[in-house]
Amino acid sequence: MEDLVAEEVRSQMALLSPRLTQYIQRSEVETYALNRLPTLYASSREGWLHQQKCARDQYQVKIKTAVRQALAAVQRDPLRSTTPLFQEKEDVMGESAIRSDTAEVETPKELPSHPYYWQQKRSSRSGQRSAR
Repeated sequence: MEDLVAEEVRSQMALLSPRLTQYIQRSEVETYALNRLPTLYASSREGWLHQQKCARDQYQVKIKTAVRQALAAVQRDPLRSTTPLFQEKEDVMGESAIRSDTAEVETPKELPSHPYYWQQKRSSRSGQRSAR
């Protein structure tokens, strides 16, 4: 579901004016939308492919609606200050030239320890090494 929501957020944000999108954090929109959609877990590649197909076939309209509502909710208070749990990939890649090979991205201990987040952390580290 995360991939489909991220794709829809990119699609809908592309239709907005650049002046407006500079005040919208994509991760907030995605999180808001995902919290209003069913979870579709999978433990194998085949299961993941099945869930992707199911989500596209059965939930595409709900995904569009959830993202539209998320954009409206996030836009209500553009001056609201938040601290993201994770940096956007573009931000992490931009800072990679500053960090050394042995530096780790610091994360608070209270963050979730789900494998999804481990993968994100690993991919940002490997991106740092390959960018040099």
